[in-house]
Amino acid sequence: MVSLKDLFRKSKSMENVQKKAEKNIPEKKEEKKKGKAVRERRYSFLVEEVFETSHSQGIMVLGTIHGKIREGDTMYLYRQEQPVREVHVLTIERGPRDVVQMARNVKVGLCLDLESTEEISRFSVLSSVKPVEGELANRLIENPRLFGLMMEYRRLYTNSVYMDALLYELCQAKFVVPLYMDRPPLPRPDGTFAFSEDAHIGFRPLKKADDSTQTVFPAFTDEIALASWKGAYHEGQPRRLATMMLPHLIGYVEKGHAGLVINPFGPEPVYFPKELLEQVEQSNVFQMKYQPKQQTDSEKG
Repeated sequence: MVSLKDLFRKSKSMENVQKKAEKNIPEKKEEKKKGKAVRERRYSFLVEEVFETSHSQGIMVLGTIHGKIREGDTMYLYRQEQPVREVHVLTIERGPRDVVQMARNVKVGLCLDLESTEEISRFSVLSSVKPVEGELANRLIENPRLFGLMMEYRRLYTNSVYMDALLYELCQAKFVVPLYMDRPPLPRPDGTFAFSEDAHIGFRPLKKADDSTQTVFPAFTDEIALASWKGAYHEGQPRRLATMMLPHLIGYVEKGHAGLVINPFGPEPVYFPKELLEQVEQSNVFQMKYQPKQQTDSEKG
């Protein structure tokens, strides 16, 4: 049987499966400017090394910042199966004793206001995205740790610890998927909505980059990533979003698609071929999340 790690290696060749399409999509200057403003202070950082430092207080972490970060920024620390924690950037270093006040899209060391290396571990994610809680969590989809892990996929996909972390977040995440409909739903007297019998509803797939006879199913970690797909809706179509978790996405892939691509238009697409998804379904983390063991009568006591 092909191992999960081997299948992830195979998927490496498809990680940019939709990037070419993005270059051919026209954008208005106003849209570009607006998009840039939205993303400017949205940043992510995957922790790759953690250590104490003798020349300053706090704990130093190394990694690559994606986006713009400033000294004094508040960040949110995302760790597996632990509560989100607020931390602050004490200093930013571009190299040994090379302290800067701002950095963008480069490898850096961040000194954080933590007291011990036990408070943060490798492959934790630091993000500007504040955790979504309560009722808002059902409407606003964010996946800061999955997003941060995905940003380093091309470099770290052969690392088994990294892949375990990515698989775990993949199984926990909720995804945004654009819902296609050729006409809006009709209001009912009771305040609900219904679709007319001749309405067409579904999800728009994408062509597989290396084989135009096949399609892949797209999903997005958040609405900002989805906004990069300028062709998600035809002009005049109602704009609707569906929220899906991994079993739903796999179900749609099994309806005739070659695989699943997350954030196909960037900033870092990751492609999961169908055979890899089949292996993911057999993993312990997926089984524990979606197919919990049924208690026996003796266990129920």
